[in-house]
Amino acid sequence: MSSDRGPSLLALARRGLVLSALIAEAAWVYLLYRLVSRGTLRRDPDWLARRFGRFAARFVRVASRLRGGLIKLGQVASLRVDVIPESITNELARLQDRVDPQPFAPIARQIERELGRPLADCFASLEPVAIAAASLGQVHRGVDREGRPCAVKVLYPGVERSVAVDLRMLRLALWLFDPLVAPDLLSVHAQLARSLLREMDYLAEGRAAERVAEGIARDGKLAAQVCIPRIRWETTSRRVLTMELIVGDKINDREALEARGVDVAERVAWATRAFLHQMFQERFFHCDPHPGNLLVDRAGRVAIVDFGMHEEIAPEIMEGVRMNVLAAVRRDETLWVESLITVGILREKDRDAARALARLSFDPAYYNLTPRELAEIDIGDYFDRVREHLWLIEGARMPDGLLAFGRAFSLLYGLALELAPGLRPLEVVGPYVLAFLQPKRPIEGDGSPGLGAAGTRLPGAVPPPSC
Repeated sequence: MSSDRGPSLLALARRGLVLSALIAEAAWVYLLYRLVSRGTLRRDPDWLARRFGRFAARFVRVASRLRGGLIKLGQVASLRVDVIPESITNELARLQDRVDPQPFAPIARQIERELGRPLADCFASLEPVAIAAASLGQVHRGVDREGRPCAVKVLYPGVERSVAVDLRMLRLALWLFDPLVAPDLLSVHAQLARSLLREMDYLAEGRAAERVAEGIARDGKLAAQVCIPRIRWETTSRRVLTMELIVGDKINDREALEARGVDVAERVAWATRAFLHQMFQERFFHCDPHPGNLLVDRAGRVAIVDFGMHEEIAPEIMEGVRMNVLAAVRRDETLWVESLITVGILREKDRDAARALARLSFDPAYYNLTPRELAEIDIGDYFDRVREHLWLIEGARMPDGLLAFGRAFSLLYGLALELAPGLRPLEVVGPYVLAFLQPKRPIEGDGSPGLGAAGTRLPGAVPPPSC
């Protein structure tokens, strides 16, 4: 039974029991993995991958039923390809953050508690039927007191209690497995907890949306093609987020967009540039560029929504990444090892082991490249290979921001592959990669529409147009 305070103690206890059963199943699957790895149990890798996949599929079913933080935990865990087998992360990536909405009455009371005044004093109107619902909250269409259409996102009452149980059970599971594997699993818990708690802080989400808008505004051509919903701070709190209402179609709704005369591939190219600008130029970025978070508004601009998942990468970390890619291109073992120590992936005592690892990592495909070939490097694929090798070094860990960076890059690639298969990566990605590897050089356009000087800071820049 649930109330405005959230799940009852009995419901939370049942939740804990279900999660305990999942932990026990995970232990059994891990035991099978160890037996197969040691040769005690003779099974081929495909058999083991299927076992992993079945466990992950069960987690997905449980998460979809229990909601709360489990869906978000699964989504964030799908980023941890450095410590979780691909057969599991692929299944977790299927988690859809769409659930049935809660009744309007407790949602209305949540808004009144958070904003400290009657609902009628907050909005001129608010539709009782949600236009979107997810594991942590739902969105209602409304009109503010100034007569402007708005979207109101409300955290479910008491959802923090379910999330607290989920995080405690996760910590127990990772504590049990931590001595058995090389990567530092407790650091994984810290990242998952930080990401999940941040998604329940709508003040942080509003600030993230404004920061991304300010970054995009620094590229004039990009700002003309991309918009971010403005935040209505007068009716925003930690559990209620009011923003400008965007009217448009999802970027993967090809039928609706083509009926409007929208070139889907061109919109995908602009969306990709917007995220690459965030990742390579601003180092502060929206981490979840899937089609559900990308719309095409009535003016034909790409609108980016839902900034709950966002990350910032420190300049020294990005410099270490740049050093690592350049070291692979130059086949420089010393620089390669130094770069991993610089970003905190390895420790000083790992230096000798890492030099041997460097030789394994220097694929001839990265050697003696021309500028054009440099621009075509698939950085996501490159770091997938690096992560595989890092398993050989005890205590290796991947900084949080880099995991989100790699995941966002992979999602962008999948978006282009699905919606714009004829898109030429060199025209879109190339200039950002070149500028990244040569950070003092501004990105120069190659004559393609809208490529421009991404990263050039415009004096007196203002946020991109509202949607």
